[in-house]
Amino acid sequence: EPDAGSVRLFGETPDRAVRAGRVGAMLQEGRAVPRITVRELIGFVARTYPAPMPVAEALELAGLTDLAGRRIDRLSGGQAQRVRFAVALAGNPELIVLDEPTAALDVEARRAFWESMRGYARRGNTVLFSTHYLEEADAHADRIVVLDAGRIVADGTGEQLRRAAGGSLVSVDLAGRPTEGLGELPGVVSVEVRGDRARLRTEDPDATVVALAGLGAVRGIEVTAPSLDDAFLALTDSRTGGPAGSPAGGHTVTLSAGSTR
Repeated sequence: EPDAGSVRLFGETPDRAVRAGRVGAMLQEGRAVPRITVRELIGFVARTYPAPMPVAEALELAGLTDLAGRRIDRLSGGQAQRVRFAVALAGNPELIVLDEPTAALDVEARRAFWESMRGYARRGNTVLFSTHYLEEADAHADRIVVLDAGRIVADGTGEQLRRAAGGSLVSVDLAGRPTEGLGELPGVVSVEVRGDRARLRTEDPDATVVALAGLGAVRGIEVTAPSLDDAFLALTDSRTGGPAGSPAGGHTVTLSAGSTR
């Protein structure tokens, strides 16, 4: 129950929406019942809902059709994660909530998982997931919400978040040169040094590049748009000013992204 206000999901209280099977959830970790098959587990869970998804359909969406007869305790980590997804689908939900869904998965398992997720979303359903893999949020989410110390500091598409962070990135080889004065170049708002390469965040990349060229013998100049990682740090780092309303001091950051097709 909320401490104040009210919460409605599909026009009713969340607990009723969950009991009706309209919401499914996949936890980051979870141990399935051993010594039963994938099909037996999904069938058991499905029977607890009033209008479940057919077991064969849930298995197909989760990419488990060929593994339906295999025991749960004989699956790989990626296969076990797909079983958790199938369990979340069992009630035939319109909304599915995922907590760090690809944690500890290898590249191939991640790709297979997101292919399954897109198939579910293309049916007109909604996916809400929390993740620390910003590249996954950028690649798969239509909407991204950034939370900093319990407050929403950004809400939009990946492109909108990158624009909100402001500026472009100009990278240049230092080649042993000192970094003094780089922050004073036209348009530059911050300077970061990684090894022998400087990254300048600038609001006027053209002016910054011209000024760098004027220093003489500069090499490896590269101009890029900020990545979602750059935007995330700019939006949550109060030491660089942060967004309006961002609290001072340390922070715990969670990024959540929802995908609707």
